[in-house]
Amino acid sequence: MKIPLMKVGALTCLTLGLFQGQAFAESGITNACSSFGEIQSNVNPSHKQINCLLTNAAIEAEIPPEVVKAVATQENGDWRQFNEDGKPIISGDGGIGLMQLTNKSGYDQKKLENDLVYNIEAGVEVLSGMYSRMDLPKIKGAGRRVIENWYFPVMAYNGTKPVNSPLYQENGKINPNAYQEEVFAEIENQSYLNGTKLAKYPFKTTDFQYDRESTENIIFKNLEYTLTDQTHDSVYWFKAGDTVVTTSSANIRKEISTTAGAVSVPPNTSLIITGNFNYHESKGNKFVFYPVQTEDGKIKGYVSSAYISNRLSIVAPI
Repeated sequence: MKIPLMKVGALTCLTLGLFQGQAFAESGITNACSSFGEIQSNVNPSHKQINCLLTNAAIEAEIPPEVVKAVATQENGDWRQFNEDGKPIISGDGGIGLMQLTNKSGYDQKKLENDLVYNIEAGVEVLSGMYSRMDLPKIKGAGRRVIENWYFPVMAYNGTKPVNSPLYQENGKINPNAYQEEVFAEIENQSYLNGTKLAKYPFKTTDFQYDRESTENIIFKNLEYTLTDQTHDSVYWFKAGDTVVTTSSANIRKEISTTAGAVSVPPNTSLIITGNFNYHESKGNKFVFYPVQTEDGKIKGYVSSAYISNRLSIVAPI
């Protein structure tokens, strides 16, 4: 775990019993990822399979997969449930497995340790529940598929404690060490390859009431923000027939696994999605690839989701 702090967010929500874990029946995400093979007990699946599991768990919960995968990276950079000996990874603060949940009421301790799919679905359920909290700020006019609208739910996953304040109280500067700031930096890095900057909130120190010397939760004085920067819809809900636009120069690959024979297209090239996205085997590629063609049909292949956008991804100030 990158943050050497108590995992107070997941601990708090479970302690309060806000989320009653369920025996996630025959999992939809397992079925969605069945083409990668059966998940073996106490063995970490391939990167492609874990990417698929995280992606589909997020989609089922209507959370941008960019967010869920960045949280998983922040919690467990290698996306592992088990160590080299096949034993569940348990951190010094009690965080369990891939999503590093700390078990309290509502979840099965042994399943959190030994069942990767259960661990992922529990973590996603906790994060989804944070979005429903009425005491956390939201972006005016934005919904669940807007990445920036998950800033505060991500914060709450770790804990709405002074250490995670978006601003330093004493000087008003951004706190780059806040959990959610590090997660959003991961989103820019792994989902956009640092080619896109997420919209910033117009924070003021008066938005957050807390005592730096206390472990009491932050009180949020402003529960709704209007952002003037462009916000970003998740790219994971595109379907065949949708038109997207490249955000920078992008390679249209003949095969996902190689750039050999790829054709480069310039920024603002319109592409038509022709099928479902797929995954790359490299651990460095946490994004996905869509099959596409140019509007004239002359170029066909696969494009990284890091380089495409919905034209309607701006939430205009109201």
